[in-house]
Amino acid sequence: MLRQQATLSLELARIALSAVLEEAACLQVQISVSIVDAAGQLIHLAHMDGAPALSRDIALDKAYTAASFGLSTGRWEAQLAEAPASVRDGLAHRPRMVLFGGGEPVRTSGQVVGAIGVSGASAEQDEQCAHAGVQAVMAALASA
Repeated sequence: MLRQQATLSLELARIALSAVLEEAACLQVQISVSIVDAAGQLIHLAHMDGAPALSRDIALDKAYTAASFGLSTGRWEAQLAEAPASVRDGLAHRPRMVLFGGGEPVRTSGQVVGAIGVSGASAEQDEQCAHAGVQAVMAALASA
């Protein structure tokens, strides 16, 4: 009754990292990016010159949140709109829980295999960069 879980590899994390940094350069923003495995553990991290220092930790927490729940961090506001105040407040006060955009889960065959977290620009730009990383991973898997 052991469970086997697919997870991102370092090779895929490097592919994602490259795509995220390329997207950030196109947007002319300085960001931090974290890529985590299916358990939310860090595989790869980059901090661009000029990115805010705290963005390192926020990017990791975005990736951790996305991997933990299998939900884009930018979707939490809508998810919690009808929830009781106790749930909204409780989740917002959980350590490492991020409820704004920039964390994207990576899924294959409906299973979360990791996540990408980006921080340092606007939530929308962080999301755009994270999406670029997810797309790069999916393209690499499709061509394998």
